[in-house]
Order: sequence, then C-alpha cells, then structure tokens
Amino acid sequence: MSSSDASTHISPFLLGLTGDIASGKSTVAKLLQKRGAAVIDADHLVRELYSDPNFAQQIQALFPETDVLTANGGIDRALLGGVVFGDEGKLRVLEALVHPQVEALRAQKIQQLSTHNVVVLEAVKLVESGQANICHALWWIRSRPDTQFARLVSERGLSEIEAIARLRNQPPPEIKARLMQELCIPITMIHNDGTLEDLETNVQAAWEALSF
Repeated sequence: MSSSDASTHISPFLLGLTGDIASGKSTVAKLLQKRGAAVIDADHLVRELYSDPNFAQQIQALFPETDVLTANGGIDRALLGGVVFGDEGKLRVLEALVHPQVEALRAQKIQQLSTHNVVVLEAVKLVESGQANICHALWWIRSRPDTQFARLVSERGLSEIEAIARLRNQPPPEIKARLMQELCIPITMIHNDGTLEDLETNVQAAWEALSF
C-alpha cells in the first residue's frame, strides 16, 4: 500500500464497495474506517433524501394508491418497502427517480471529503447504477444466500417471508459480474461467510494490496 504526500494530494482515491443485502458491506466499511478511510453509505444518502419533504412528495406521486409519508412529511421506508418489494416494475420506477439524486448527493459528499486519502463509496447497486465508473478500485463482498437469509432474520429482525422477498429482489450475481468486466479498474472479491476475524484478515490483505 502506498499513499501520496499530503502536500501533493489533490483528490481522494475512490474505493467502490458493493455486494448484495446482508453480505457484510457495512462491517467491511467499519473496518476500512479503522484504517483511516472515509465512508459514504448510499443507504444513508437515501435516508437523507427520504427525509426531505419535497423529494418525499415526488416519491408519493409515483404511488398515489398508497400513503408512504410519515407525519413529518418524509418517507416511511417500511411502507414504501411494502409497496415496491415483490413488484419489480414498481421497484424500477422508484430506482429511476432515486438513483440520480443519490448520485448527485454523493458527488457533494465526495467534494466535502476531498482532503481524505481514501473515500469508500458503499452501495448495493454501485455497479448496476453506473456509479462504479468513477471509482479507482472496487471490492465485491460475497456471501452465500443462506448466510444472507440468516443475517436478515437474526440481525435485522425480518420475518422469513420478508427476508425471502428481499433476497429475490436482488439482481443475479451473473449480471453484476458481467457489468464488472466492463470496468477498467482493479476488482477484488472478498468472501464473508466465516467469522469476523476471518473477514478482518481478508480486508487487511485487500487493503494492503491497494495503491493510492
């Protein structure tokens, strides 16, 4: 691993971090923060957008048959999830509105973090949405479906039916892999089906292999 001198550092090294739901992206992000990286979590960006009453109204207009607003005028994510998960058409309509706004907000955050050597861009659909194109390297966190299912139920409190619905709405890994082949950046796959100690060992090895 190498780093630029602070006096010549102009812009951060952008490390893309992706993987399906409950694969362990957030855990990897925390391990990267321990190593000095700044992290921009797409889910946090979505939460910020959903709390904006003006943006919430745009989402509500997409699904007029269901009230998805909170008392404060933001988006009730649980209600919205009930509308789009299990309905691929509605999910795609929502993503067409949300993804460009997330991308714009992410660009602002990157600008604010320009003094950091490494900024991690974490998102489930970082590759599918095209936002991996701005990254200098990409990490793909992989877990078996049974591991993901167990985490969704035990750690996130979803019912088995809800967990299955979330997993079924994931793009096939073959699609993500094919899109990655079009990226002209180093790609590292990190498997996360073992212990936290196993994961930290894998993260450390991948971190040391980075050049920034």
